[in-house]
Amino acid sequence: MKKTFFAMSLLALALGGCLSTKFSATWKAPDYEGKAYKQVLVWALSENVANRSTVEDEVTHFLNLKGVNTHSGADVLPFDRNTIPKDKQVVKQKLQKHGYDAVLTVGLKDVKEETHYVEGSGYYNPMAYGYYGSFYGYYPHMYGAVYQPGYYASTTNVYLETNLWDVETGKLVWSGQSKSEHQGSVDKTANAYARAVVSELINKKILLPTK
Repeated sequence: MKKTFFAMSLLALALGGCLSTKFSATWKAPDYEGKAYKQVLVWALSENVANRSTVEDEVTHFLNLKGVNTHSGADVLPFDRNTIPKDKQVVKQKLQKHGYDAVLTVGLKDVKEETHYVEGSGYYNPMAYGYYGSFYGYYPHMYGAVYQPGYYASTTNVYLETNLWDVETGKLVWSGQSKSEHQGSVDKTANAYARAVVSELINKKILLPTK
């Protein structure tokens, strides 16, 4: 119970305070060539209702702008994960009943406190980031010529995993790990993450426009 609470707390931190997002690694199923799914459901795996809704809504917004018919997971799946059916056939039928043929999940992988060296400068001139087997086994679980000396800075980096699942087969077709620097703003987090993941999915032709 404590482990579960800790994991959920970290996910809330991850989804609630990252300024920038970069994908460090991605994977695509060998037989997957990209698809124009009829409807994609975005599901942030967090028990923090506000954070979940913000992330889902941001990703949904940007995917729809790119022509991918997308909806927030909160439209279909309850906020309390304990009320989500454990039977994979029941979940599959529920998704298909609402017309969803793909699910994009966002989950926490790790949170690390990391130290890095920032080099000094003598002049500053400002200018105008498939191993689960099945989706159904995954969801339960400043300017001047002034010298600036170098210094060590510590940041909290959050690693999120984004997965794209095919509803019919339950198979994982794409997965990406992103690295974000914790800043303390849920709105900036969701916006930066959404822009990054949508750019990855569209530019790499993982998701094709449906409209």
